[in-house]
Amino acid sequence: MHLNGSLVGATRIQSPAEVYTWAAYNGVLLALVPYVIFRMRGYSNRSLNLRSTNLINDVVVIVVVLAISISLDLLGPNILRLTPHQQLVGGVLSFVLQLFGTGLPVMVFIYAILVPRYARLTSPVSAFLLGALSYPALHIFESWTRYDSLPHAALSIILVYLTFFPPGLMKSFLTFRTGNAWVHLWAFHAISPHVTVDTRLIVHDFHIR
Repeated sequence: MHLNGSLVGATRIQSPAEVYTWAAYNGVLLALVPYVIFRMRGYSNRSLNLRSTNLINDVVVIVVVLAISISLDLLGPNILRLTPHQQLVGGVLSFVLQLFGTGLPVMVFIYAILVPRYARLTSPVSAFLLGALSYPALHIFESWTRYDSLPHAALSIILVYLTFFPPGLMKSFLTFRTGNAWVHLWAFHAISPHVTVDTRLIVHDFHIR
């Protein structure tokens, strides 16, 4: 779900072709195809949590959460440590690639499709928790996980859930709080951390000077 080195240290430099393939594969398989299928089956954007019912409230939530997220991102290695050219070119490239590679797939697959199904099959609280648990479930094959032995597999799964359950919980909260899956994408994914932090990764992968 994430590029090698996203949010953590990279074990190798990826080629631009690999990055483009990753973004296209995830964007098509986990976002475009599921969205088109459900729309063809008669589901509206509102029933998929993809339309705001209170735009002003949603914008306020996005601005507040995004401001807090960016403030925390700036405490560590971040985009400000790059040159102005790297910030501009790398930032735009990171935004677009990460949007299609992880932002839209997470929003559509989990919070537009799975979460409404969870809500129909279970209670609101259970749907909320299942949405939060589904987020780390999509990350069990991160580049730093290992499944060559039972202990390594168990440790990898534990670390994945320790790492990704808290943001999954936040994404579920924002979606249930607003009824709009776009809120979590703009408030706590597409920009922070994948521009504020991961621009450095894209700059290295694309050799932007």
